[in-house]
Amino acid sequence: MIVAFLMVAGVTLTVGPGASGAPGVAPDFSLTVSPPRLVVAPEEIDEPQSFQVANRGRLPVDVVVDRVGFAVDGSGKMLFEHDAPRSAAGWLKVRPASFRLAPGAERGVTVLIDPPPEPEHGEHQVALLFVAPAGAGGGNIKLNRAIGTPIYITVPGSIDTSVRIGDLRTSGAFLTGGPVDFTTTVDNLGTVHRDFLGPRALKVEVNGYEVPFPDFTLLRGDSRDVTVRWADPPFMCLCHATVSVSGTNGTSQRSATFVILPLRLLGALIVVALVLYVIAWLPRRRRVRALGADRAPSGRADRDRDDLDRADSGV
Repeated sequence: MIVAFLMVAGVTLTVGPGASGAPGVAPDFSLTVSPPRLVVAPEEIDEPQSFQVANRGRLPVDVVVDRVGFAVDGSGKMLFEHDAPRSAAGWLKVRPASFRLAPGAERGVTVLIDPPPEPEHGEHQVALLFVAPAGAGGGNIKLNRAIGTPIYITVPGSIDTSVRIGDLRTSGAFLTGGPVDFTTTVDNLGTVHRDFLGPRALKVEVNGYEVPFPDFTLLRGDSRDVTVRWADPPFMCLCHATVSVSGTNGTSQRSATFVILPLRLLGALIVVALVLYVIAWLPRRRRVRALGADRAPSGRADRDRDDLDRADSGV
């Protein structure tokens, strides 16, 4: 049995004829879920949470709602794990847990959160899976299609948003031109996830420019290496780059200094300058030699006359 998952972005799963075909032709299977994720604050735990599921395809869809813990690997990919740390999979009650959607139909799904009496303080996470089971049919491979929406639940208590930034690394200390790559390590030392998305993205500030890292979310206790490319740096500069992020324990900040000096272009300019100098110097040198040649016979005649005068004086 193979399961196909679509997580977070867009939260739309489209399969079948028309999925990428002629405009206006609905696919056989197209399922959407909103919102794409849910963040539940401590004061909202006792409130029912809701999702909206819609069938945009041409065929009816049977949907089964499941719960599973998840983790995130170093690249940001979500991994579904029943024994994931700080999983809240056992806290959720879903109504309805299964249903059928006719083509074009929508249905709300209600989620009730029931944490244990004394949960660990901080945030717990769970993925709500909207699964369209594979239908009956021949063949050895069947495909379950599913959409996973992460839910972040913070229990009452103190909240720590501390983050630590590792060394800021660049493409090199001395560069002959762009682009320039920046890499750093971000450690979540707090008790809740941290979003670095859109306007709140992690940024490198370098000589008055802002270079944002790609969007990412960092779970509590996780670490991530992130990289961004500065595609159009100045032609030359002594660049000072800084990356910083604030949290409960203050601001974590790292800096790096590097030089952009286009040596190849400067070398080419020096060669051109030398060529121009030689071109201007050669005619002048030739003129000097020509003047020397014109003066040489007159000088020899004068010396000959001086020799004759000294000879006559001796007689």
